[in-house]
Amino acid sequence: ALGRPVPQIWYFEVTGTFDTGMYQYDDGFAVMEMTTAQRFAGLDSAVTGIQIRVRDAWRAPVVGQRLEHRLGYPFRSFDWQSQNQSLFSALQLEKLAMGLIICFVMIVAAFNIIGTLTMVVSEKTKEIGILQAMGFTPTGIGRVFLTQGAIIGGLGTILGLIGGLILSYALDASGLIKIDPAVYFIDHLPVHVELLDIMAVVVFSFLVAVVATLHPSRAAARLTPVEAIRHE
Repeated sequence: ALGRPVPQIWYFEVTGTFDTGMYQYDDGFAVMEMTTAQRFAGLDSAVTGIQIRVRDAWRAPVVGQRLEHRLGYPFRSFDWQSQNQSLFSALQLEKLAMGLIICFVMIVAAFNIIGTLTMVVSEKTKEIGILQAMGFTPTGIGRVFLTQGAIIGGLGTILGLIGGLILSYALDASGLIKIDPAVYFIDHLPVHVELLDIMAVVVFSFLVAVVATLHPSRAAARLTPVEAIRHE
């Protein structure tokens, strides 16, 4: 009968540790001399793979396909996007959900602006009548409230943008929000500011604020001088 194979024990001296922030690398990778690693894995002078770093990370799939086509079988390429496809799909879904939440927040803010300006029109009805009696046209009255709503929306957008950027950079620098690295491969929530996303949110927020002022502005413009002055 053949005897059971006896495992060979290797002893290595740990000279240091590294922390990449990526759980899958920190948990299962070790760095050692290539010849030692080849003898340990029984590869002789061969290697199991070569990792390539490209200048533009988003072109990794294209570069990988070109290398695979040039080298031919049995060589294969795996880019970082295909290796983490499930994670990127989850993040894309979360980004969509976050966009919907931001959209609903803007709509709620728009109703607040409508309510505020409607109350202002109701409280300032007599003053509106006096302005009309002094020569203000209905269009001019409407522009006054439209400007007021635009100023409210603009100030709110600017303050929200400044506060959001400060909070984003603070969270990214401190790593305050911890997440499970076994699930997300990283131990804290990174925050990356996208210029196009910021511009889209700012423009949409301001447009919502301006559109929200149209109804109160028209209501103020419809008032007649006599009815407005007599209003109590």
